[in-house]
Formats: sequence, C-alpha cells, structure tokens
Amino acid sequence: MAFQQALSGLNVAGKAIDVTSHNIANASTVGFKAGSAHFADVYAASLNGAGASQIGIGVNLAAVQQQFTQGNITATNNPLDISINGSGFFRMDTNGAVTFTRSGQFHLDKSGYIINDQNMRLTGYPAQAGIVVPSTPQPLQISASDLAPVATGTNVSSPFRGVKANLQLDSRATEPEVPWSNAATPTGATVATNVTANGGSAAEAAAALAAYDAAIAGAQTQAQAAQAAYDAVIGAGGTVLEATAARTAGLAGANYSPDPQSYSYSTALSIFDTLGNAHTLTMFFEKTAASGEWNVHFTLDGTSNNYITVTPGNALTFNTLGQIASGNPMSLQIDLNNVMGALGTTNGADPVMNFDIDFTGTTQFGSSFGTNRLEQDGYTAGNLIGLSVGKDGVILGRYSNGQTFAQGQVVLANFTNPNGLQSLGNNQWNETSASGPALVGAPNTSSLGVLSSSTVEESNVDLTSELVSLITNQRNYQANAQSIKTQDQVLQTLVNLR
Repeated sequence: MAFQQALSGLNVAGKAIDVTSHNIANASTVGFKAGSAHFADVYAASLNGAGASQIGIGVNLAAVQQQFTQGNITATNNPLDISINGSGFFRMDTNGAVTFTRSGQFHLDKSGYIINDQNMRLTGYPAQAGIVVPSTPQPLQISASDLAPVATGTNVSSPFRGVKANLQLDSRATEPEVPWSNAATPTGATVATNVTANGGSAAEAAAALAAYDAAIAGAQTQAQAAQAAYDAVIGAGGTVLEATAARTAGLAGANYSPDPQSYSYSTALSIFDTLGNAHTLTMFFEKTAASGEWNVHFTLDGTSNNYITVTPGNALTFNTLGQIASGNPMSLQIDLNNVMGALGTTNGADPVMNFDIDFTGTTQFGSSFGTNRLEQDGYTAGNLIGLSVGKDGVILGRYSNGQTFAQGQVVLANFTNPNGLQSLGNNQWNETSASGPALVGAPNTSSLGVLSSSTVEESNVDLTSELVSLITNQRNYQANAQSIKTQDQVLQTLVNLR
C-alpha cells in the first residue's frame, strides 16, 4: 500500500508551504535572503538490490537552501544605514561572539559604538589620527571629541605643507608710481626725539630711549617696548602727554597699510596658528625695473611687514615663457607675539609661525592679474556634525571646520559556502565547518562588494514567485491527500471481499 509515500508527500508539501510562508512573512525584512525547499526521493535499502523494478517509498526534505542573490537598494535618511552591493556580510560582535549579517540598519549607542537593533556592534579597522590601520577587526567606535586645530605648515595628513598660491601676474605691468616703503622701524632714538618734540626734558627722553632699546634687546614685542618707554617717562617725572608721545613713537608702523600706489596686485588668505586662531595673510606684488621680476611683500592681520621674515629673499622672477625661473618657494617666519601686541591682544599660541609659500603654477602672461588658487594646510578646531560611509567602508566624520577625518573602516566577511552558514534569527548567521572560515577584508577588495551609505538592501523575496509556489505546494498537498484517499478505497475494497 502507498500510505507511506502519500504521508511523506503530505509532510514535505507542508514543509514547503512553511518555507514559502516564511519567505512571504519576511518580504519586508531588510537583508533577508529567501529560502528554497529542496526535495529528494526515498528508496528502501536492500542488500541484494531490486533492479529496474524497485519502487520508491516517498520523498523527504533534502535541504532548505537560502538564495544569496542581491536585493534591491533603497535610500534612507540615516547615514549609518549601509547596504552591500555584491558579496559579503557585515561582521558583528556581541561580547566577543562574532556573527554575520546582511542587514545594514545601524545607529550609535551612548558610548559611540555602531550597533544594530539587537545591540550587536559593527566591527572594522580602527583609525589613528585619521588614518585607517588594518589590523584585527574590532568594534567601531565614533569619537565625539573636537578635532584639534592644525597650524599652517604642520599638517602631516595634507598632500602639501604650508601655502600654495597659483596666480597670474600681468607681464604688461610697470613699476608702481610710488616706491614701496616698508613699515616704520622705531628705535630708542626716534622715541626720544618724539618725547622732546612734545615738550619732554632731556632726562625724560633719555629714560624713554634706554627703556625702549632695553626692551627690544630683551626680545620683548614692539608694543611692550613702547609701553616700557611710556612707563619710563612717567617715572622720570614726565606728563601723560609726553609719555603718550613716547608710546606713540614706539608703536610707529605696528599697524601698517601700504600705499595702494606702491604695488601692482594683492591677494589674501586665512592661515591658522597652533590654537586654530585664524589670521589674514596678505601678499603684495610689486613690479620691479628688472624684466620678469616681482618683489613679494607680506603682512599679517594688517600689522607691520617687518614682523615677517622671508628667506632666501622676496624676489620672484619669470623667464620669457612666463614661467617661474627663481625665487620659489619662499619661507616665511612670522613673529606672532609682535602681531598680537600690535593688535593689543594675546592668544597663547606658539609665538613663531614657520611655513613655505609655494608659487608653483604661477605665471606671468600678457593678461590681467588673477588668483587661480590659494590654499593652505591648516585649520581651526571643529565639532563633529555628521558621518558618511564611503564605498570602501571608510567612515568619515564631518566637522564644523570643513574637515573630514576617518573614524574607522567597516570590514566585510565572505565564505566559500554561504549556504553552510547557520541561521540564528534576527538576520544573523553563524560560521560553521560547512561554510568554511570567514574571509575578512575591506569592501571592494578581492570578491567583496562595495558599500553604500544612507541605503539598505531590501529582502530578495519575489512575492509573485512565492505566491505561485504557495499555490503549487497547496496542489501538491491536495494531490498527496487524494493518494491517501485512493489507497483507502482500495483497502476498503479488499476488506469487503467475501
């Protein structure tokens, strides 16, 4: 009798309906991979064999294989929603226990770790000082600390150091009508002269002279020296008017603006000190009598150009093709203490700024002056304002100062036999001996797919196909039930024989 075959058919058809129903139930589950029921026929074992007349005894469920095909990619508003386009799994960590998933719905916990809805932590390569360091994957943690400032000329992560200036200087320019005049450089003698001119005595003038020169010799700023002269005049019995005359003479040239008729072209950019304070560096280009030669003068924040030392010199020369022949680059040393003193303030940064100005690409053609590009490598401090994930899995922090800084890199894992993975629920799989070991690497390397931020991978369930399968499995179930009914009728006929 065929009851066994029919019963096995009912059992398998029921399981096939279960698989199909599970697929349908997870049609909206992010990262879900549809399963497919595989069947196999069953024959009774025989030592002698049955030859061509052997009749099978039914069917069994050979396996439920998941289909690791690509799901559709859908955009979201969460930058930490990540989809995988291609092969691979996210590697998750739960107190050291590692699992794998295709669901990329992530967010941050209170400690800054990237987690999923089950509080499992996404793993990857850490970053040190903005540079990803491939090592043993570990839970990725986003630092909320402010990005420390970097002074111009000291950025080790920049493709260049200092300032890059790409300009166009007009070869038709002539010498300025007014000769260039540097900012005044006061001395004790000029301070004393101003004291006398304002009614001060010889003793008061001598006191101002000695105090000013001693302060300068003691490496004090021009502003400090001017104040020392002021105090010396008061100490010598002078009036406030006479003391003010000493201070005014001592500060001569500290705040400086060159005559616009003494240069041909100027341009400016912001640079940064060690505490991230911005300063305006202005460059003035003066055409000389020599063919193709320009003198470049510098000021910082509108203070004396004497506070900036230029080496080996400030002459920039061009050949007959309009290309730089000599004078590039120029090294600047800025006395920031004097600059701050002239502005009547302090900022606590390193008192000396050193960096190069690279004029590579600057030309001297017969066309108007122009600034093609001005850039520098420093920046002020910044707050973390956003995150993004690149195709290569690098997590970039975006800061309020316009900088981006790597916070780490997401890794992916692949397997020789993904169908050997053990399903754990919650969109997680576990490595088994059948799957083979996890092959871990950065996205878009080897056989691993690429990542896309602010997107998720939808379930790869095809609802139309699943509904058709449901109908088919229902018919199979009904057919096996009919087989039992037929066998029952045959048995009843035998029982009724007289």
